[in-house]
Amino acid sequence: MTDDDTRTLADERRRLLGHLELERNQLIRNIEFCRIRDIERPFIDEWSLKDIVGHLASWEAEVVSALRELREGKRPHLLDFDSASLDEWNNDHVERKRDLEFSSVFEQLRGGRMRLLEEISLVMDEELTAEGSVPYRLVHSIIDHEREHWHEIAARLAGMAGARHTGPQSVPEEVTAAGDS
Repeated sequence: MTDDDTRTLADERRRLLGHLELERNQLIRNIEFCRIRDIERPFIDEWSLKDIVGHLASWEAEVVSALRELREGKRPHLLDFDSASLDEWNNDHVERKRDLEFSSVFEQLRGGRMRLLEEISLVMDEELTAEGSVPYRLVHSIIDHEREHWHEIAARLAGMAGARHTGPQSVPEEVTAAGDS
């Protein structure tokens, strides 16, 4: 591999991590604009803001586990997720966090990002930046998932009926959309 190839891959890693940071910052910015009452009361459909944050934290934890499984030479369980049980999985994980304080759920979101970045740091540039690779799809699933939810929050704050669709609506859908490479 030439020095130019190495620089290109490093640039792609930085770009990918920049997108990850951008979407998280947009999410947090939109959360900060919400009213305190939106934390516990239904905000988007039946979910409160706390439910949405908990939902995102749960899926990020699944992606961290998938990256860890890859690193250990295992096939990530997330690749075999049964999409038919998606709503049940989401509702179950939201319910698990309902009795927690918002600050605890928000801290799970922050802590999850730190763990995600740690796992990403252990992935070789070639694997992380290869379009269609599992690590690439996993990271993009988080980017797309956060984008989808912050768009929904922004639309609600703006008094709009809904957000424009920005991509796959779930982590498993995004991860499995390109196949099982």
